Amino acid sequence: MEYMFKFCNLPDDTLTVKMVNEAAGRLHYKLKKIDLESLDISDYNKRYFGSLLRNLRSNLQKYAYILSWSITKIDIPLNKLVFLDYGGGSGMLSLLAKECKIGTVIYNDIYDVSARDAELIGKAIGDQADYYIPGNINDVIDFLKEKSVKCNAIANYDVIEHIYDIEEFLKKIPMISDNNLRVFFSSGANPYNPVIKRKLVKNHYRCELLDREQKFGSKKRDPLEAYSKIRRKLIKDLNPDLSEDQVDYLVTATKGLIEYDIKKAVNEFSTSGTVTLKQKYPQYPSNTCDPYTGNWAEHLMDIYQLRNILQSQNFQADIWRGYYGDSNTLLKCLAARSLNLLIKNLGRRGMALSPFFTLCGNVVP
Repeated sequence: MEYMFKFCNLPDDTLTVKMVNEAAGRLHYKLKKIDLESLDISDYNKRYFGSLLRNLRSNLQKYAYILSWSITKIDIPLNKLVFLDYGGGSGMLSLLAKECKIGTVIYNDIYDVSARDAELIGKAIGDQADYYIPGNINDVIDFLKEKSVKCNAIANYDVIEHIYDIEEFLKKIPMISDNNLRVFFSSGANPYNPVIKRKLVKNHYRCELLDREQKFGSKKRDPLEAYSKIRRKLIKDLNPDLSEDQVDYLVTATKGLIEYDIKKAVNEFSTSGTVTLKQKYPQYPSNTCDPYTGNWAEHLMDIYQLRNILQSQNFQADIWRGYYGDSNTLLKCLAARSLNLLIKNLGRRGMALSPFFTLCGNVVP
């Protein structure tokens, strides 16, 4: 199984695993031939999608793992199944789903540029999704209602750590289905892996305190100014009568809030002298987000609280450990496979070694 993580937990549905593995092999061949420079896609995806192509086998292993678990043993024929790639970014998961001949594949991303680029890449290799929906969960729900479509599986990678109100998002997930749904949300923001946590905390401080330079392939919707500087400007515009000390206090108090919540906080402070609206997960004080969009800088969360939220929505839910894909060098491959063995056999303690975690669940019958 070249396109499956080595020494990981896989579904015992061997036919599905074999089918996804073979589809990943075909997709690998197609993507190796693609010329991104010849496509009318953004510089952002020429850079980002191009980076995925440089270690294509490892990335396909990741998406093959996600897709295998997302569609295994669903009591619906594959050609009737509806799969939603929510926050699809590059679109590689959607491409693999189409290569597997899944009946209906829906791609979504909040960044309209990514949605357009993903469609162009899909057309270029003949694995175009059936629908491309730019927008957030509300836009997806509205689209599905309009088309009278109900999803059977929803999956993604590195998405949930960017959603501003993750609790609201999880509570809306049942609205895309008719009580026959599987979710599989994987995220590299694993707070239990100390190496990952240290790296993400450093990134939080960079986003919060440092301005950034415009680079080739950067995402146009991301601001170049430090998040704290943006909040300071917003706060001063909302109430020019505040003293510098009051502004300093509010800049700190509104860390991790989007513009409309910053406005609520400033109004509350102006009338009562206090701010009660605070970001969640105080155990990770470095967390910060883009004040304009609410896009979190790799949000560190209480992942078991996420499981509890999903359970409250009538899901059998759990947190699973993630694994490492094969690298381009033999030494790194051996290291990754050794770590996978440890992760698999250490139980919950293996989370400290995992490169990602997965929030997964099925609707309770």
